[in-house]
Amino acid sequence: MGTPLGVFTGAFFTLFGLAVLGWCLSEIRIRRVLLRGGARATARVLPGRALPTAASATASAAPGASGAEAAFVDHADTSPVLGFQTEGGGVEVVVRPRGWTSIRRTPALPLDALVPVSYDPARPQRVVVHGVSQAFSDVFWLLLGLAFAAAGVVLLLHTL
Repeated sequence: MGTPLGVFTGAFFTLFGLAVLGWCLSEIRIRRVLLRGGARATARVLPGRALPTAASATASAAPGASGAEAAFVDHADTSPVLGFQTEGGGVEVVVRPRGWTSIRRTPALPLDALVPVSYDPARPQRVVVHGVSQAFSDVFWLLLGLAFAAAGVVLLLHTL
């Protein structure tokens, strides 16, 4: 019989690893569905402060911050902000695309670049960028989830 700490740690690692795996697999599935069957549009890469929630978060995170400090807070978020019109010129959407978990901004999406995207017409906030691979990020998160799940199972087997 193992210690309660060993059982708790093993259970926590297992559940955390399975949660990361589930999240990663659902993100991959959503991106694949959008790439195959979503509505297509051309989006412009915008500065991070163009997103209303990012601007309000910057203001609340650094009240009274100078321009350089506010730019640093904005630069801390590496996912690009995209702006595009939905089909028929209906609604202008400013959103961050799915699947951006890299540590630094990709050079494939510089500011003011036009990029092809697919989105869900029913939920235009679901956007995926064409032509920019997220395979390394996906593999990283899958391996992280597998490592935690495996470590948790080993701990549980060792303590029980």
